[in-house]
Amino acid sequence: MLNCIKNKLMRKYLLSIIFLLFSVCLFAQGNSEKTDSIPVHEKFFQKQEMKIYPNPVVDYFYAEYSIEYIKDAKLQVYNSLGEIVISKDLEEKKGNEKIYVTGLKNGLYFCSLLVDDNRVSTKKLLVNR
Repeated sequence: MLNCIKNKLMRKYLLSIIFLLFSVCLFAQGNSEKTDSIPVHEKFFQKQEMKIYPNPVVDYFYAEYSIEYIKDAKLQVYNSLGEIVISKDLEEKKGNEKIYVTGLKNGLYFCSLLVDDNRVSTKKLLVNR
């Protein structure tokens, strides 16, 4: 009786180990694609850059951006509920915008760069006075 229980436990552990190894091998093969074959939409997102500083923010922050392949670009600040509290149209492909946050309460916000209505970059922003 004791040997039967030990055999069942051994089979169970062995099957678990085999399943784990199979899963690891399966996922490892999925990531073995060449890095040169990056899809076009990912290359598009990589070319769009945004940095914000200083963070935390007291009265204003700078949003430094560089964008390509645009028709329309915006910088938007969202509160923690997802409401847009600041929106600024960007005219240039590269720039450094000074954004005042004096009308905002202390808290966590999100600053997003939108290019042709696609959110390409989002950074956390902490307003702390």
